[in-house]
Amino acid sequence: MSLHPAGFDPLVYPLSPSWFERPHSIHGISHTRRVLIHARAIAEARDLDPDWFESVVLAVAWHDIGRTHDGREPEHGANSVAKVQRLGLAQGVGTHVLARTFFAMEHHSISDHVAVERAADLEPDHRPEPGTMLRVLWLLKDADGLDRVRIDDLDPAQLRYQESVSMVARAQRLLKEMP
Repeated sequence: MSLHPAGFDPLVYPLSPSWFERPHSIHGISHTRRVLIHARAIAEARDLDPDWFESVVLAVAWHDIGRTHDGREPEHGANSVAKVQRLGLAQGVGTHVLARTFFAMEHHSISDHVAVERAADLEPDHRPEPGTMLRVLWLLKDADGLDRVRIDDLDPAQLRYQESVSMVARAQRLLKEMP
């Protein structure tokens, strides 16, 4: 399944409440849906390769399913990866797509410099090139970061792409439209 941002509709992408411990929390389905909308917009603005976009979509859809609460939970990315595997959600997903997806999920709640180090340390035979892994991660982090408007904690200086910074007002409007 190769997705192109222009043909992707984040409003109909299937998200199951059963994936989430607390589907109606601030890290539940509504949050994930808004992050999908932000991710599509950023990917389209950056002309992201469809193969990489598939990794972004999956990473966004699954990035918070391992959360057990809404507080600081740095391990929730790794917990989300484990939950995807436990639920069998990744069946049929290509190896490189899944490698980028899991890397982005696992590292979306840690500092950028640690993620860069970990991408460089991965075995070359078991991953796509580090730059691709990081592009997927940065896009997930920016899309997720834009939805920090829901907790009044968005710092545009923390966004990685200029396209993301230009979407701050849009993120505020989207939250009003889709609380």
